[in-house]
Amino acid sequence: MTEIFRYAKLAMLAGAASLILTTSACSSEKSLAPVSSPSNSKVINLPNGEWPIGTPEQVEMDPKEVEEVMQYAKKSPVLSMLVVKDGTIVSEYYKDGMSDSKLAVNSITKSVTSLLIGIAIDKGYLKGINEPIEPFFPEYKELFDSPDKRSITLEHLLSMTSGLHFPEWTEWNYMLRPMTETKDWNQFVLSQSMDSRPGEVWNYNTGGSQLLAAILRKTTGQSELDFAKEHLLGPLGIDSVKWPRSPDDSNSGGFGLKMKPRDLAKIGQLVLNRGVWDGKRIVSEAWIRESTSRHSEGNVFFGEYGHHWWMDQYSGHKVVFGMGYAGQYLTIVPDLDLVIVVNSATTGNPQDTTLPIRFIESLVKAVKNK
Repeated sequence: MTEIFRYAKLAMLAGAASLILTTSACSSEKSLAPVSSPSNSKVINLPNGEWPIGTPEQVEMDPKEVEEVMQYAKKSPVLSMLVVKDGTIVSEYYKDGMSDSKLAVNSITKSVTSLLIGIAIDKGYLKGINEPIEPFFPEYKELFDSPDKRSITLEHLLSMTSGLHFPEWTEWNYMLRPMTETKDWNQFVLSQSMDSRPGEVWNYNTGGSQLLAAILRKTTGQSELDFAKEHLLGPLGIDSVKWPRSPDDSNSGGFGLKMKPRDLAKIGQLVLNRGVWDGKRIVSEAWIRESTSRHSEGNVFFGEYGHHWWMDQYSGHKVVFGMGYAGQYLTIVPDLDLVIVVNSATTGNPQDTTLPIRFIESLVKAVKNK
């Protein structure tokens, strides 16, 4: 397929992606518009919580293009691929009978955390994204030892612009791994020095996501998983997930969630529905719009960054996506009413790293009525 190999240059560039890891949060360059469903987008409801099954032809997708992508996926490290168009599953592939398996979504966990922060704001547990985080952690008051650190807000954690030292993409073994090996993840993160002033520089920081999980527990009185079961997963009919706990009895806010691909697609459909599910408001449309709008430049290889969501353009269409290590993608294409889930087991090989992106772009191109 020409579309799949068209991005060979991107594959080579991805090998150098870790060299460009921090970018200014403020830029004069042209940025993407907010990624939200168009006003004429349909709100999809699922009878009994089950996805209807259809064919690419029924939703005006090129069946040959879709099938070709699936055939290539079968020869790749992809574990599952799911295509939802107009609220209908029109193609899906699972390696070795994994259709009912709970697969690791890795850092897509961050996007779920973002939704839960939005729900907590909607329900009054949090005042808003401009709240400073210091009052949530009185036990670590001595660690907020500078005006810059005391000025970190929820928004800074969500947009990865807190300024806290956490060079995760270049020093994984010296940051994320040691954090998970300590008895106090929050203390580990908050004890880091400030590399920049809050709001100035984007830096991928799973430690900040962990602080958000702790804040959810402190304000709601529930672990992130229990809060999600009541206000997000339960209403979506998602009743079987795995989500490891952190030492403070929160959950791992930036990684670790495992769920079935069809259930992950429900998260994407909820965003496409602008926060509505089965006629009920799960999260405010304002939060969907806010969290999927550009808040920093993000990373040149993957796109701009919102509130724990990525944004880019694929084949001329604005997309919003959650992305996780080893090729996990939850991709939403609002103007095409399209949700694509990819679970992978890619290696550090640049070709493997970009395969899911190229598959997704080819599926976007397969939509006939654009």
